[in-house]
Amino acid sequence: MATPITIPLRAAVAIAGGAYALLAVAALGACGDSGSEPVRDPPRAAAIAISPESATLSSLGETASFTATVTDQYGDPFAAPITWSSNDGEVFTVSFVGEVTAVANGSGTLTAAIEALSATAQVTVAQLPAAVAVASGGAQEGLAGRALPEPVVVRVDDAGGSPVADVTVSFTAAEGHGAADPPSAVTDPAGMASTHWTLGEVSGIQSLMASAADGVSAEVRAVAGEVPPPSDTAVYRVVFNATWSATTHPTDFPPGPHFSPLIGAVHNDSVSFWASGEIASAGIEQMAETGGTSILAREIRAHIPGNALSVINGRGIGSPANTTIESVHVSLDHPLITLVTMIAPSPDWFVGVAGQSLQDEFGQWVDELQVVLYPYDSGTDDGASYRSANADSSPRQPIRNLKGISPFSDEPIGTYTFTRR
Repeated sequence: MATPITIPLRAAVAIAGGAYALLAVAALGACGDSGSEPVRDPPRAAAIAISPESATLSSLGETASFTATVTDQYGDPFAAPITWSSNDGEVFTVSFVGEVTAVANGSGTLTAAIEALSATAQVTVAQLPAAVAVASGGAQEGLAGRALPEPVVVRVDDAGGSPVADVTVSFTAAEGHGAADPPSAVTDPAGMASTHWTLGEVSGIQSLMASAADGVSAEVRAVAGEVPPPSDTAVYRVVFNATWSATTHPTDFPPGPHFSPLIGAVHNDSVSFWASGEIASAGIEQMAETGGTSILAREIRAHIPGNALSVINGRGIGSPANTTIESVHVSLDHPLITLVTMIAPSPDWFVGVAGQSLQDEFGQWVDELQVVLYPYDSGTDDGASYRSANADSSPRQPIRNLKGISPFSDEPIGTYTFTRR
């Protein structure tokens, strides 16, 4: 029988502790062999940046989009909700997605924040004149060499149609057409500037140019004495110059861009074949959705003779390209032109003019008139892209302008030029 070996308690604890230590060392060695890394701290927002760093808006209502990028302590992207704010809501406002909207001239600071982090960008609103329009005092009749009875008043607007104050407007009469007093004026808060025009010594139509900037002007016309009556009829050449392209409208631009055959009417103001804000006729629906012309042609012929003089037809073309209608006859009883064509491919989009007069303010036939064309939605199909599947609108919606609404940009689709032959 073997003799038992007795180990004191303190020694037993020491031996056991040594064994555990060896096991721990072995375990650490095994971890090192497997390539494991120490556990990192959870990611947290560590930095935020805004792009772009600044923006200048030149018209009231104009918008600009900003983005905020958040990174964690390791330099990786960090997803988190951003709080956007404007330090001056009277200059610009900002949406929850970082889109700023111009409210009034001035400058302010845009802030993007997450927790204790923030970044800023500068936003400046500085209206620029984009258009001059005659508010009153146009088409006056007076005596050669005498001042007109009413002042000439013009309004200066920005690109969004808001009045622009503190802009100098220069008034310059054509050679031999008198002079303006004062020759320049500064627009008031309503965008208005005025002058008094003394006509030149020649009889007939005279001209005064009101200019707010290079290329931003309006012609004011008056008549000294009597103007001879216009001829009963006139003949015009119509050129459709299509400029719609991937360069002018890059968003989702479709393959095979083209326009359907031109269709329209010569008529008077007692009939209308389409108008923005109105519900499209069956003829406009067919033209805008398929490029067909038969129904609209029937709608026009239903007013011949009487309120319509003739149907206008022209060929379809690719884009960019141009086409010409050589002879369109108008008369004093029928001085208006309606002319449309489908933007193709599209669900129900088109361009055109509605009731465009070829007479000036004195009832004279214009020598040349160019109309800039923008896209319209006929309101008969719910498609939102060029190649949307057919989805009839129920109920139909009013015809509306699509300028600047995706996929269209602010650029025009083309022009119609009417030249008297």
